[in-house]
Amino acid sequence: MSDATRSAHHGDPRHELGGDPIVRADFGALFGVASLEATNRGAPNVEAEHLLLAFLFDRRGKATTLLGPLGLNYEAFTDALAKEREHTLAAVGVRLPEPARLTAAPRVRGGRPRFGSSAKDAWERASRNARASRGGRPRTMDLELVRGILSAELGTVPRALVRGGFDRHELLAALDAALTSPRKDNTQ
Repeated sequence: MSDATRSAHHGDPRHELGGDPIVRADFGALFGVASLEATNRGAPNVEAEHLLLAFLFDRRGKATTLLGPLGLNYEAFTDALAKEREHTLAAVGVRLPEPARLTAAPRVRGGRPRFGSSAKDAWERASRNARASRGGRPRTMDLELVRGILSAELGTVPRALVRGGFDRHELLAALDAALTSPRKDNTQ
């Protein structure tokens, strides 16, 4: 890929997420929200936690409707992320300063944040599962991407789920049940 082509595709999820041939149009809004989550949290890249926050931000979305009764919603996951960050920093002897002391000049960045390795890994897991469940047809759906995010065994998301008191296996079981349901509204 030439530098001009690479530059033209900077921030384009279709190229950053493994070049999957089918990135559904309705993921565009999700990727936009995830990008805002990353930017608002001062992250240089969109990671899996930002994708999950973007799904949970939609209070009427399938992910929130399915996982909310199990306690996983936007606010609860935001709190879990804060606990995970505090715990991780404390483990290396760093105490978080008062929030007022953390105010800094906004970051100036060219374009949208790029997709980080945990987001790309979640997309790959979701795409693999989608192909396997559909006889090789590579169409990744929203709940499959949420499953790809939650199925990570290492990283910020699984650590935050532990800190937030969530049962990852219970969340995955609920997703699996919804994904294997014959209802058509699971294939949005």
